[in-house]
Amino acid sequence: MDRLSPLSAAFLDAEDVDPEVSMVIGSCAVLAGPAPTLDEVRRLVESRLHLAPRYRQRVRRAQLDLRSPSWVDDPDLDVDRHVVELGVSPPGGDRELADLVGEVMAARMDRSRPLWDIAVADGLAGGRWALVCRVHHALADGVSGTELLRVVYDREQPDRRPPRVGLRPTSARGASLTAAARALRGGLTLSGALVPVHGPSVVGPIRSGRRYTWRRVPTESVRELRRTLGVTLNDVALASVAGGFRDLLEHRGLEPHPRALRSLVPVSAWSGTSPRTTGNRVTLVLADLPVDVEHPVQRVLAVHQRLGELRRTGEPEAGVWAQRLAGALPRAVLGRAGRLLLRLPQHQVATVTTNVPGPTVPLSCLGRPVEQLLPYVPIADQVRVGIAMFSYCGDLTFGFSADRDVDDLDVLADGTEAAWWALSGPKVPPGGDV
Repeated sequence: MDRLSPLSAAFLDAEDVDPEVSMVIGSCAVLAGPAPTLDEVRRLVESRLHLAPRYRQRVRRAQLDLRSPSWVDDPDLDVDRHVVELGVSPPGGDRELADLVGEVMAARMDRSRPLWDIAVADGLAGGRWALVCRVHHALADGVSGTELLRVVYDREQPDRRPPRVGLRPTSARGASLTAAARALRGGLTLSGALVPVHGPSVVGPIRSGRRYTWRRVPTESVRELRRTLGVTLNDVALASVAGGFRDLLEHRGLEPHPRALRSLVPVSAWSGTSPRTTGNRVTLVLADLPVDVEHPVQRVLAVHQRLGELRRTGEPEAGVWAQRLAGALPRAVLGRAGRLLLRLPQHQVATVTTNVPGPTVPLSCLGRPVEQLLPYVPIADQVRVGIAMFSYCGDLTFGFSADRDVDDLDVLADGTEAAWWALSGPKVPPGGDV
């Protein structure tokens, strides 16, 4: 029996606890026209569904929830139910597309069916169209979820640089007491980050409906800065997000305190390579984003230093070990404890920021080229704003998802984009050498 991991089951529990939560991840592709027919897309998916066997299975709960749910084949799988057609409200611009993404992602999935679906959306400006692809977080994480791209899109050539993600592979020696000690130290660091964020922040109740927007920037524009500072693309992206949240806090009249904005930052645990199967192999770090730092380059250095320290102390490994320990507990105990914790208001995490490396070569669907790929991350447990970052063919797209009541989401998005462009070209922080 292939059962869900404790982490995958927890994503189902999050929906059980809060009726306003939809734990789906996904993407929206904008493609050149003309749009194909719905039947053409359905036939394409049907012919390639064997590439992702999990997408033919559904979740089955154990009696009395005494064991973890399991994956079982769905003999009634009907692709027509999973590939549907939607329209974009005229005039079909970015705002109308963003509204459609928010509406689609807010809807819960039917657990009696396989946990994925695709919406074909025609009517975008310029004769373009879109594909909104969703998978439940219980089925896949951000990295393994990209396997659905293989079902829908073609690559005319292999990736020039296949992305390597997450933790390094664990050797037999790595599973020694030394590794356990490192994980223990990481656990102590992780527990220290579980104090509440400072003062008023951006957390709050989650209501029905989702708001969505995105911003796209070229990665080449910060290449020189990364070389000069010796930082990663992820460092620059998170520093830009910190700049956006700084603007949002100030817009709301809140203090950009050093401990005002703690982010859950997922870290892939796919042993350093892109997975060929579905599932959740992800750990995390909890990082205080430097919203108190005004200078954009200083923010990059602060992010680089903080993430480096969290990795050196073993915080990601601590998350892996915690999941292993959770897997040893009876589901009846673990599930009840998890649902109880989810019912308690939390003030330790203000947002989630996830960065998934995407294809470096162009994609197409039925001969139509993909112009943009817009990522989406769900929100839950008082976290009212989440940011997903996804790279595609030299561009990095920030996808901002939020509760429908967050009416100043564009302040965060515009601030993030402005912080990115403030870093374009070689720059040195004030008052010292790099």
